Amino acid sequence: MTCFNAGSTIESSARSIIAQTFTDWELVVVDNCSTDNSLVIVQNLNDKRIQIIALDANRGRTPALKVALEAARGEFIAILDADDVSDPQRLQLQTEFLDKNKSVVVVGSWYRNINFNGELISEVQTPTKSIDVVRRLASDNPIVNSSAMFRAESARTVGGYDQRYLYAQDFALWLALARVGEIAILPKFLTEIRRVPTSLSTTSSNRLILARDYYELFSEAQKLPVLALSDKLRGRRTIGLAGLLYALISLRAGNIVRALGLLLQNLWALPLAIFELLRKGFNSFKSL
Repeated sequence: MTCFNAGSTIESSARSIIAQTFTDWELVVVDNCSTDNSLVIVQNLNDKRIQIIALDANRGRTPALKVALEAARGEFIAILDADDVSDPQRLQLQTEFLDKNKSVVVVGSWYRNINFNGELISEVQTPTKSIDVVRRLASDNPIVNSSAMFRAESARTVGGYDQRYLYAQDFALWLALARVGEIAILPKFLTEIRRVPTSLSTTSSNRLILARDYYELFSEAQKLPVLALSDKLRGRRTIGLAGLLYALISLRAGNIVRALGLLLQNLWALPLAIFELLRKGFNSFKSL
């Protein structure tokens, strides 16, 4: 678990781990130099299974995750963001699944989106079989970070979290792991994802990073060996739309040269973007 000024939610997240039916766990909390009471809240939980690493400066999310991965001592590593919640059976079910399926290197779950007050927004069901999950990676990331459990050795073998990606480091890791083993998703709602306006994915200052990361990673996903032609075509559509969005955000940020270059590379996708705008509106286009 990485943390930065998560005082309003981190207790709920940490307590969802304390409440697990699987009790042989270690919670590594890496604090990115919070200025609120996040660390005090975790310390007051007074659980010896919680290891707190307080960084001396805010290094960003990917370096913090790298620190957590290096510090973790377990065979399996489960991710939980400091504003999300795990079902009490999550660790048990995912551990049992990885024990029984040696070829699987990462397993996620279905998840629920909730608001700040914990009220249900939506439920998300994704493909569950490895081949279907990997094929989906060409045009979407079906494994939400806080639902994932992966083999520590496998993650370290592929280099762990790629620090080139400041936002979509989880997606980059799934793509790397897909090349060394199978990926699965349990058909159970084991995670609640808190969708709030101040989360990393919705903060305007991070949209440029998000657009760049996904544009590069969906291009990289085209190299997955199991993709069918239809998967690659859907992937090309996603790349084109992501490229146009990246161009738009770059233009707003004042980088005209990059914006023009991206526009020229992805001009073919402009009719698709116009169709999406007409069909769903600008907010849906931003989420592609």
